[in-house]
Amino acid sequence: MVKQGDIIIVSFDPQIGHEQAGRRPALVVSNDFYNANCNLTILCPITNTQRNNPFHVALDSRCSTTGFIMCEQIRTMDLSQRTYRYIEQIPYDILEEVLSILILEISREETDTSN
Repeated sequence: MVKQGDIIIVSFDPQIGHEQAGRRPALVVSNDFYNANCNLTILCPITNTQRNNPFHVALDSRCSTTGFIMCEQIRTMDLSQRTYRYIEQIPYDILEEVLSILILEISREETDTSN
């Protein structure tokens, strides 16, 4: 079973529209309880293309995997139905940065209702 913070290689196909495609590294962002009990895993794909995107988190020299975690491309997969390969566990501070961005992406925006 994969664990939160693992980097795995998995295929993101089939793809539609602006979704990431192809076989690529991905970060497991779902927690271990979710992974064990839902038969699903939540992933963020990793790209080598730097796009200066505020939703991307760079992997640093502590990781053997290079690239940028694409927090805007979050995807749920049933890994029991896909072939994947474990690569490594990322440092805790990088995982925390990714989780913080994911929380910001889904949190309620405060809107100014005075207008």
